[in-house]
Amino acid sequence: MITDESDRLFKRRLQMVERAFEHLLADPHYGPLMLEDGRPEFLADLRQEWRERQDRARAHLVYDLREEASLAES
Repeated sequence: MITDESDRLFKRRLQMVERAFEHLLADPHYGPLMLEDGRPEFLADLRQEWRERQDRARAHLVYDLREEASLAES
C-alpha cells in the first residue's frame, strides 16, 4: 500500500530507517529487541512500498510518453 507522503519524503525516511536498522541490529542489546519487535518485516514493507512507488512512477512516465507520441502523430 502506498502512503500519502511524497516520494522524496518517503525515500528519505526509508534511508534513515535503513541506517538506523543496521546500527541497532549490530548492537548486542538492541539487536535482539528489534528482531523480537518485528522490525525486519517493517523494513521489508518499506522497501516493498519503495519498489511499488518506483513502478508507479515508471508506469506514469510510459503513459505520459505514449500520450505525447499520440498527440504528436495527430
